[in-house]
Amino acid sequence: MIIRIEDIPSQGLEVVFKKEKKWWKTNKEGYMAVDLASPLVAHLTLKLNREKVHITGEIHTKLKLFCARCLEPFAFLLDTTMDFTLVPSTQLPQTETLRLKKEDLEVEFFNGAEIDLAQIVMEQIFLNIPMKPLCQPDCAGLCPFCGTNLNKEKCKCKMLKIRPFYDALRHLKL
Repeated sequence: MIIRIEDIPSQGLEVVFKKEKKWWKTNKEGYMAVDLASPLVAHLTLKLNREKVHITGEIHTKLKLFCARCLEPFAFLLDTTMDFTLVPSTQLPQTETLRLKKEDLEVEFFNGAEIDLAQIVMEQIFLNIPMKPLCQPDCAGLCPFCGTNLNKEKCKCKMLKIRPFYDALRHLKL
């Protein structure tokens, strides 16, 4: 969904961005193991302040992620808010070294006279995916020897007191 800057009225623009699960598959690059598990709804408010655009809103959807411990797919409820300002790239600072302030983290830049809301929503989704997604907080993961999912069954592997990759250190004399 493309919004032209000149089409944003002075009182602001309210946008409801709704997309079905198939939208994600046709728009992502295919490099992430993330899918939509339910339709996406984003309520956005755009307000123009000279040439800057202030965007606030919320995103609601379920994502299909893979657990970082057991590698099983699971549904992750994403209810997040956003609040940032889009600044034209012509206003980028020209100095090479900058010291970022807290308010600088809430600024993004755009080119041209249009804003692609789909790209902004996708970026916000990626920013809100946990670094280490877990299907449950106490996920037992996989057995390091046989690969059994320890959440579903116990394996018959014996835990070694000395790991084979530390074997060379056993002969070390200090």
